[in-house]
Amino acid sequence: MIRPTSSDIGTWRCAPHVTFRATCAVATVVLALSVPASAQQAAGTQKAESGVQWDDGSIRFGESVRIEPKVRVQADVLLWNDEGPIEDRFSWGSRRIGVNGELFNRVQFQVERAFQDDDDDDTPWRDVYADVRINRAFQVRGGRFKLPFSLERNTSRDDLDFIQRATAVRAISPARDTGVMVHGRVAMRMVEYEAGVFQHADGFDLTDDPNSWSALGAALTGRVIVSPIRDKADGPTRDLHFGVAMVRNTMPEGLNSVVGRLFDNDRFSERMNVNGQRTRLGAEGLWRGRRATIKGELLQLTDQRLQQAITGGDLSDLVQRGGYLTGIVRVFGKPGRRGQALDVAARLDRFTLGSANDTDEPFTNPRADRVAPLAKNTWTFGGNWQVHRWVRVQGNLIRETLVDSLGVRDINTDPRWTAIMRFQFAL
Repeated sequence: MIRPTSSDIGTWRCAPHVTFRATCAVATVVLALSVPASAQQAAGTQKAESGVQWDDGSIRFGESVRIEPKVRVQADVLLWNDEGPIEDRFSWGSRRIGVNGELFNRVQFQVERAFQDDDDDDTPWRDVYADVRINRAFQVRGGRFKLPFSLERNTSRDDLDFIQRATAVRAISPARDTGVMVHGRVAMRMVEYEAGVFQHADGFDLTDDPNSWSALGAALTGRVIVSPIRDKADGPTRDLHFGVAMVRNTMPEGLNSVVGRLFDNDRFSERMNVNGQRTRLGAEGLWRGRRATIKGELLQLTDQRLQQAITGGDLSDLVQRGGYLTGIVRVFGKPGRRGQALDVAARLDRFTLGSANDTDEPFTNPRADRVAPLAKNTWTFGGNWQVHRWVRVQGNLIRETLVDSLGVRDINTDPRWTAIMRFQFAL
């Protein structure tokens, strides 16, 4: 088993001035627009005497300003695993505080900070952005936020069906970065598009060498979602959508390939030498009925390895693929609402790594032209109890299996079982 170093799990690598500039930019927009909004409210509305109203978790200043505080605390308790005695059963899943809001029905903003690093980002700052709506078909977002790639990656941790995202999503999909994105809905809201340019596309899990961070190339991203069925008018939500996405950026030379991770964050694959273009492709689909939901994704990441052979020539591309299929059934509670409810869910996810060359003799060294294939299959069974609109309890039973089809690695291929519970408060 390859153990992660401290650099793998959350050291500070983002240039501080990038986050500082993004934070200042959003703060400037919010302050600049809040001043005239407050003046307008004081000038002449006939609302409440104070001009301040509490509306379903939001603070409203007249009709022009809405502020919504955000708090999330997740506590995890490890119930059982088959790796041996458990020394520490308790851990924090996530602790965050922030604020989002809207100004003049045109500008939305969000600022969020974590109290500790978690598994999907590299700095305490999470979302720090402003979003200006020109019209329904054209909006502009700038700051630090998630790249438009992967349905599950762009689902908030408050609303995940399972305690942890699928292996392929964790390995292949990028998280947050500083950039600018245009997005909107067209064709009577049936088509949603997102396109942007970001400073990077890879976060803290990029490499064991922190010097590679500054050599990352800018990322171009795009995502299109088609929703032929979006019916909320008659009772429970019925929804059908499918989409495709792409991210492309340049990777610096070095041991900068992505790695697969087990549930406990241990690495199970080696870093390989790469150099050149990194291309991510994704396809997603979701069907939501009255009491059942089915969704899934297929993801692929390809790395060029230019001039990485021992002789100085090119190696075949590294190829990582994966995906998942999730089924969810609402046992009790009104579908589509945030009241008391109980869901049961199951997910099968698979992640594979290898190379475009699949005919030569396989090796595991970082400059192998044919990389020996390795896969991880994971079954996750879970239950989600929505106790209150702000309180949720989750329980997961996870079965992970490594598959070395050629038997060239010294790894344990026996199934690993883990049982864990999460208690969540999210305002």
